[in-house]
Amino acid sequence: MKIEKVPVADLKPHPRNYRKHPGDQIDHLTESIGEHGFYRNVVISKDGFILAGHGVVEAAKKMKLKEIPVVRLGISSNDPKAIKVLVGDNEIGHLGEVDDRALSEILRELRDADVDNLLGTGYDDKMLANLIYVTRPEGEIK
Repeated sequence: MKIEKVPVADLKPHPRNYRKHPGDQIDHLTESIGEHGFYRNVVISKDGFILAGHGVVEAAKKMKLKEIPVVRLGISSNDPKAIKVLVGDNEIGHLGEVDDRALSEILRELRDADVDNLLGTGYDDKMLANLIYVTRPEGEIK
């Protein structure tokens, strides 16, 4: 796989992408990209349609970036293999299991270290409070 830099303006959302990216998600992605750069590949078809990374591209636009790194697959956007990449990128992560208690500990540590108030993690203080509430017995909740 070869990574190439492509102008953001040349990247087209796939017309069959069914996942939406609300503003708070874009804010988290923007923070993450600003702090850590691009650590997940945006994947595009040979004709420039986004197959994976629609939200990342939206964040790049919000950041007014001129170009971003992508992996270009040698398939057209309407090829069934392209659709499989699109769906797989959106859905395979749902198969993982989350240890909510361990996650809440990590998020509390980050919040206590004041690493930009959890922005860039996908969580905020209210979401963390809820996670702690549902993963702890009453005696542990402070």
